[in-house]
Parts: sequence; C-alpha cells; structure tokens
Amino acid sequence: MNSGPDMGRTHARMLRVSTLALLLEAGVALAVLMTVGLSMEPEPGDDTAGGALVLLALPFVAVFGVLVAFAVSAVLILPVVLLGEDLGRKSGRDPLWWQLALAGLAGALLAPLAGVRGWIVGWTVLAVAVLLTRPARQGYFVSLLLWGTLAVVSVFMVGGIVLYAQG
Repeated sequence: MNSGPDMGRTHARMLRVSTLALLLEAGVALAVLMTVGLSMEPEPGDDTAGGALVLLALPFVAVFGVLVAFAVSAVLILPVVLLGEDLGRKSGRDPLWWQLALAGLAGALLAPLAGVRGWIVGWTVLAVAVLLTRPARQGYFVSLLLWGTLAVVSVFMVGGIVLYAQG
C-alpha cells in the first residue's frame, strides 16, 4: 500500500498539462499575429480606433479560450495520448509515432472548415500538445508554465524588436 502522494502521471495532470500547452500555443500565435498585423500598413479609410476595445475584451476572450482548451484537451489530446500508447504497446513500437499519426487524423477535422492549411495547423497544434502532455508527472506543470511563459514573452520581445527595427 502506498500512503504517500501519487508521483506518477494521472489523467488530471495530463489534462492540466495539455490545457496549459494549448494556452501557451495560443499565446505564441497571438504574439505572431499581432506582430504581423502591426507590421502592415492600414488601408486608407480603415477604422483603427478599435484596438482599445480589443484590449478591454481580451480577459473575457481568455476565459472562453481556457474553456475551449480544456474541452479540446479532454476530447482530443488525452485520447490521442492514451490510444497512441496502447497501439504502441500492442505493436511493440514506440508510441510517439502512433500519437503523431493520431494527431494528424484529429487535425484532419479542420480540413473541411479551413482546407489543407487548416489541417496542417491543426496537426501541428495537436502534435505539440500531445508531445508536451506525454511526460506529465508531478512538478512538470510548473516547469512547463515557467518555460512556456518564457517562450511566449520571448516571441513578444522578438516581435517588438522587429516592429521597432521597421521604424
């Protein structure tokens, strides 16, 4: 009997880690899209005064984003990780390749909506979340949070430097 805390990987830890991974990916995507959007000249006659409203609405959108990331984690990421491990165990191969293939199949759900580019983006997002979810043990969430936040801040800084260099 083990009376101490569970140090291994649990479904709850995997769900928290995969949700965090999706949120960190969204932060990187937001930084890239903001940099690209700010680097372009607005068309003549475009109303650019809505930027402050976007900043005010961002916390409410973030709450919705957390709920969506949690749902995607529960419906797509966890089944891909667990099914990939089962298939890898049964076939005697590394489960990583099964998980990447299953992430590609799950990413194909975006193909009817966004075409081939949507499938590639979906595959990439799910594959990164699956790869980050695999080693979800005790203490992994905090290190992923710290290093992931550093990555998001770094992308914002590089974007700011690029915008500053453009003039």
